[in-house]
Amino acid sequence: MSTPAVTLPPPAARHQPLDAIPALLWIRLGLVFFLLGGVAWLLGPSAGPEDWWLHGLWCFAGLAVALPTLLRAFRQGFAVVLTDHRLMFLAAFSLYFLFGPALLAVGPEIQVEAAQSYYPIGAREALRVDAVNGFGFGLALLSAALARGRWLGAQAARVAARAAGAPAHAVVGLFLLLGTAAAMYLLSFDLGFREGVVSGLVRSAGQLSLVAIFLAAAHRGRGEWGLRVFGVALAVILAISGTLQFNKLGALLPLAALIAGLSLRFGSRRVLPLGLTLLVAGYLLLGNLAIYGRSSVGYQGAASLAERWQILLEGWQNTRDLSEDEEYGTWARLCYVPPQAAALDFQDAGQGGDGFNLMFWVLVPRLVAPEKPEITKTGREFHEKITGYESSSTGQGIFASGYYHGGWWGFCLASVLCGWILAQTSAIARAIMTNHALLMLPFCLLGLYIAFRIDGDFIADYVGPFVLILYPILAASFFLSVARPVRRQSAKSSKGERLR
Repeated sequence: MSTPAVTLPPPAARHQPLDAIPALLWIRLGLVFFLLGGVAWLLGPSAGPEDWWLHGLWCFAGLAVALPTLLRAFRQGFAVVLTDHRLMFLAAFSLYFLFGPALLAVGPEIQVEAAQSYYPIGAREALRVDAVNGFGFGLALLSAALARGRWLGAQAARVAARAAGAPAHAVVGLFLLLGTAAAMYLLSFDLGFREGVVSGLVRSAGQLSLVAIFLAAAHRGRGEWGLRVFGVALAVILAISGTLQFNKLGALLPLAALIAGLSLRFGSRRVLPLGLTLLVAGYLLLGNLAIYGRSSVGYQGAASLAERWQILLEGWQNTRDLSEDEEYGTWARLCYVPPQAAALDFQDAGQGGDGFNLMFWVLVPRLVAPEKPEITKTGREFHEKITGYESSSTGQGIFASGYYHGGWWGFCLASVLCGWILAQTSAIARAIMTNHALLMLPFCLLGLYIAFRIDGDFIADYVGPFVLILYPILAASFFLSVARPVRRQSAKSSKGERLR
């Protein structure tokens, strides 16, 4: 007897995915981090400018609290992360708000100076940032634990049940076809083969390539190895093209999608250690190359493929023997404390952001209101306030961004709302995985991406992307609700005709 094709094995065969990390544990973690925030708040006023050991102690205490839960998720497999986005939230908090900030206390002096050059602060200001992050993360975890997302999860389950009938190998093949076509079309512009501006819709469609890579790597059953080879080839091509664009994220995301899919198929313990080592090595390797390439090409990307390849080779040679002060500050790039302190200071000085004026515009599609304000401008405007230039965009972290836009009430709203959003995305992902609705897998991965963007702005990086999940699911659920009575009425009419 042949074994039926199975793609994306159930997140947990013996228990519900969210039961793998009980709600009580999340509540306990939320309370502990809220308490840590209180400790930082009390220590801040009495700390001297150079008492960095207090900040470092706070960071390592937070890591000690977070690490057991992260290790528990590692032992239980990647499927748990896919269906409980609070785990990615915890990992991102540990990376950006605990490990990264520890640089200021124990990091190399060169990188500390690089981080401080953006917005100089002392230990007192760092502890205030720690307090905001601790309070905010605690509130978000409590909100995510108490708001289980049952209603929206039920709507997603209705839609997922109908979407689950498509053959697995056909769905994977469809995503590979669409993702590859969109990615190749985008690359023709990004690498200079075509001129013009690509629409945001096409840019979004290009992200299907990451879904395709993930699905191809995770697939088991009919056509497994052929689809996986296609997925690996696509990941390598996109990683190379990202490198030629001197874009670290563009180079590493395809590899991350491949590693995540292989972890789901073959087990986290087999794949993740090597995979994470590869990603870290890639991040370290691409830092200097990206800076060299961008300075050579310019941010407009006006260079042919041959020219980019030549610049890449030159960069490899010229960046091998850089002095310590010329090296890419890999640790400093993970330290968000200075810009977060700046965000708090700007709000206190009456120069905060206008995010809450933009918040409800997120709910309005640009197709309906072409003149609606730009939602993602906050990072650029914030960077200009600090440096006087519009050359870049700086993230504040979702908790500091809440304070930046609305003071303490904005901070509380942002923290609770972000936790609530993660509860909804986790419930949706659980419904999709339970029903094996592969056509809806992009919603799972988008929720995971939202959780990772803890370093961004809570409106642009949480509320905005969540709407892209919310509207399609509610629309599909509404359509099913309307279509069901119509089908029943049609069936009754047909039965009556047969009886006559």
